[in-house]
Amino acid sequence: MGSDDGVEPSTGPGSNGAGSPSASHATSTASGSGVAASGSSVASSGSGSGGAGGIGGNGSGGSGGIGGNGCYTEGYNPNAALADLENGYSSKNWLATMLSTLDRRYHNGWVVLDAMKGDPWLTNDLPDYYSMSSWDGMMEAVDTACHEETHGYDFEQALGLSGKHLFFMGENLEVIAPKLEFFPRDEILAAVTQGGSVTDNYDSTYLTGEQGTYDFIFLADELTAYINGLACAVSVVDQLQSTASYRDGVAAHLLYLQIYLRIARQNYPAFYSQWKANPAWQKFVRFSWARGNFWTAVAAPHAKLGIDDAAIWQRIQQPQNLAEIKEFTGDEANVVACTP
Repeated sequence: MGSDDGVEPSTGPGSNGAGSPSASHATSTASGSGVAASGSSVASSGSGSGGAGGIGGNGSGGSGGIGGNGCYTEGYNPNAALADLENGYSSKNWLATMLSTLDRRYHNGWVVLDAMKGDPWLTNDLPDYYSMSSWDGMMEAVDTACHEETHGYDFEQALGLSGKHLFFMGENLEVIAPKLEFFPRDEILAAVTQGGSVTDNYDSTYLTGEQGTYDFIFLADELTAYINGLACAVSVVDQLQSTASYRDGVAAHLLYLQIYLRIARQNYPAFYSQWKANPAWQKFVRFSWARGNFWTAVAAPHAKLGIDDAAIWQRIQQPQNLAEIKEFTGDEANVVACTP
């Protein structure tokens, strides 16, 4: 489910820190593709987050801007015609067709996929999980392609950065943040599951075992990948045939973000102060929160884009969890969602 299994962190600063990980990334099954379930409409936590119908930015490619309601938005064009691509579709040209689709519908998705189009995982492994013989099968693969190639792009770019990691949020929105003394993400598991987990489909993958030893660099990259995957899925929602957990992954990782912030504040106050004072990490948290709220709001009218994300958002919206966004950024969570 869009995991980064197989990405081995090398020795680096921090407790179990991600040093300069390999640019390789894991194969994955679809983000819940094929899971038959009725979708739950999700209310975005950021009242004031981008409206569900807004097509902001520049054509299909704006990396972020101000929409008609004065809040954060990103460019996409869900109505761009695809009939010619569908009519000319062949399994031999599935990648070129996917790229053309994203170029028309969500340019930022095209940017990252085009940059990684030579990745052997994309060309050789992704087709093992989807039926590229059909247009519908190729469309079901769009989310996973965008998700996994976000990992591929981020970690590949990070190889050239000393002590830093890059997070791709758009053609004109890349956050490059230092690798601080982060703690393993499995340290948030007890708080995530307290009172009963609403993210159990993700907890065992990301917060236990070897992956649980990975730190916030990986958690942050996963959040970025889930948001980018959702954006790509929303852009082709009219072409998707099945219900899947596109929104759920974003919601789960926004909740993980909130709880990681809380554990850092409570248990690692010196580190937390350093983290909070860093402009790049402020930018990451602010824009991740805004983007997660924006794309969730855009996806909310489409039942097929979520399974049980409403339960996760109820947890996200609890006052003590929203308070962590304010504690870290200095602004109320709904303000950050609107104006990161």
